Amino acid sequence: MNLREDIAQIDAAEDLFRLLDVAFDPAVLAVHRIAVLKRFGQEVELLERRQPPLSEDERRPLYAGALQRTHALYARGGSDRELSFRARPRDVVPVDRLRRAVGKLDVT
Repeated sequence: MNLREDIAQIDAAEDLFRLLDVAFDPAVLAVHRIAVLKRFGQEVELLERRQPPLSEDERRPLYAGALQRTHALYARGGSDRELSFRARPRDVVPVDRLRRAVGKLDVT
């Protein structure tokens, strides 16, 4: 298996840290588990867009560095507001679409 396949088999955030041999504070994961995993996923997505594509030898240290930086962000009290990622078009919902959706709700 390659690293991406190994990660796909993981059931807990703690296992991801162990797989990549990255130290973590369980208290940080207790509070920020979802945010850490989401941010790490975004970083991995950016890494995988690199050209030329990453080799398996390059992937492990780059993924580990991304996970360590993400953990450090939340360990020092960071938040998702600090993310520098731009929303992708599919992540943006126009206000008029929201208004139409809310107008269709039956709140009785």
